[in-house]
Amino acid sequence: MDPALSSQVDSIRLTLQAVEAQVGNGRIQKGALDDLKSAVDEIRLRIWAIMSAAAEGSDGLALQRFRLRRAIESCDSLNQELEDGTMSARHREAPILQESLTRLNENLRKAIADAH
Repeated sequence: MDPALSSQVDSIRLTLQAVEAQVGNGRIQKGALDDLKSAVDEIRLRIWAIMSAAAEGSDGLALQRFRLRRAIESCDSLNQELEDGTMSARHREAPILQESLTRLNENLRKAIADAH
């Protein structure tokens, strides 16, 4: 294994071991682990995408498609939760997300127009 990659894998393992020890000592509340779970899920999915992209070639298109599909899934999920009331827009991140989506929408519109 590449030494740089090996170092990064070791770092991830050490981080998870430290979190595990903190949970075991009662220093981290169970609810605080949601962010960790999301991060680990994201790492797992990105590793899968990188491996798929590497198998398809080095053009990076597979990884781009993966990121677009993840964004679609995330947006669809948030839309559903906002529609059914399980997600509140009272969080301070809601207007920040709205701004980000507005910029993304504009940039995506331009990119699609340029692609055709």
